[in-house]
Amino acid sequence: ASRMLRCLLVASACGANALRVPTFRSSAPDTRRSGSASMGPQLHGSQQSRSPLVNWYAYEADIALAMAPPRPSNHPFGQVPFLVDDGGVEIFESGAILMYLADKYGGLDTPEERAKVGKWVVWSNSELDGLCFGAIPGDHRVRGTSMDKPDLKQVATLEAILGQNEWLVGGAFSVADVAVGAYLNYVPIFFPSADLSATPNIARYMARCAERPAFAAAFGDQHAGLVRSKVEGWLSSEGGSAGPADGLKKSLASEDVDAGPAAAASVLPVPTQR
Repeated sequence: ASRMLRCLLVASACGANALRVPTFRSSAPDTRRSGSASMGPQLHGSQQSRSPLVNWYAYEADIALAMAPPRPSNHPFGQVPFLVDDGGVEIFESGAILMYLADKYGGLDTPEERAKVGKWVVWSNSELDGLCFGAIPGDHRVRGTSMDKPDLKQVATLEAILGQNEWLVGGAFSVADVAVGAYLNYVPIFFPSADLSATPNIARYMARCAERPAFAAAFGDQHAGLVRSKVEGWLSSEGGSAGPADGLKKSLASEDVDAGPAAAASVLPVPTQR
């Protein structure tokens, strides 16, 4: 009888474990353990690349992300950002890096949760990149922005979505907003004369992103302040002056990080790589 009781207890415990539902983590778990050989995620990148986008999410999710020099790394195309993590994990493309970090450290416990944010991360790399910068595959140079064209279907659709939602997924800030907000908030820097006053919902969304302390920590106070200033000008229907954007734009363009052939004077390199 005692043996049968032990068997029933074991079976009951196994059943409880099998039925356990994963819970959402609102912040990253502390993966650093005393005496462990674990190094945690490390990012090869630079401030002039799209690395700050990854840093922004790491700050938001409280991920202990170590920075490494841009090169050397095992990136197959020799670009940045490039993430390495324990267990031989190696990832390139900023969107793929964001999804990995959100999956492992940020609480994306189910395919359904991944799908909710993943579609926005992929859209930012595949569609929003071209809308913001005019870049084309294989040549990530700034040619012109389309974000100041409210009649474009993509711009009008995003404007409508942000008119109904403070954040893109579930009413709460997520990795989807990091991917989309980071791209949008480069527009005032590279295009000081761009006027987004006709899309006030997008403009307010940009300001909400720039107001987050983690955004300023990743991109810098000057970047965050410029975005807020430009949005204030757009919303007051005064447009924005070219002023402080010029200096910051030159700083971002000063390091040719995998921008391909040398850019012409009127064609600036976009912060690379995706």
